[in-house]
Amino acid sequence: MEDDALTRSAIATALEAKGYVIVSQVINVSQAIAAISAHDLDVVVLDLDVGIGPTGLDLAEVLSRRLPNIGIVLLTSSVDPRLIRASLPQIPANAIYVVKQDVADMKILTDAIESAIDNARGLTKSKNQYVDQIPLTDVQMETLRLVAQGLSNSQIAKQRFVTEKAVEYTINKIAAALEITPNSTANQRVHIARMYFHLRGQG
Repeated sequence: MEDDALTRSAIATALEAKGYVIVSQVINVSQAIAAISAHDLDVVVLDLDVGIGPTGLDLAEVLSRRLPNIGIVLLTSSVDPRLIRASLPQIPANAIYVVKQDVADMKILTDAIESAIDNARGLTKSKNQYVDQIPLTDVQMETLRLVAQGLSNSQIAKQRFVTEKAVEYTINKIAAALEITPNSTANQRVHIARMYFHLRGQG
């Protein structure tokens, strides 16, 4: 499942060249559910962020519970799933998390696919070896996203039901955790926003 047509086609072509049989290429969760229901699959490769609506992680969580015999690979641009939105499910223990920027060659992806298949068959228990979570709390991560969206401290405070001083404190903690050297408040916010998009694989 991948909403970018070029990426979807390129991944499918590369995997077919490695001997994998691609039975379906879909762009969203509803199409993925239909494809999974229609085919007997060994593994699914899911993008984390496919636009408005359920994420690949939402689907992975359901699959992990209902169809544990299917291997799951989460292929994403985000080094931490919390960059996508708040209140996402935990990464299933049997899912393999792969950051697109780390796929220097197809062996990294095929190794993840084979690990996911082995997990589903009960042969191994490879747990998210590709995850590189950002050292921020959930509150800090939410504030990071809101800063990147261009919200002011006042707007963030209203959205989070806290004081502006609390927001300012959280932003300073984010900057410290991400090793962003404080200059002026405006510069700090610009650097934080840039870091967010970099961590999302968008800059």
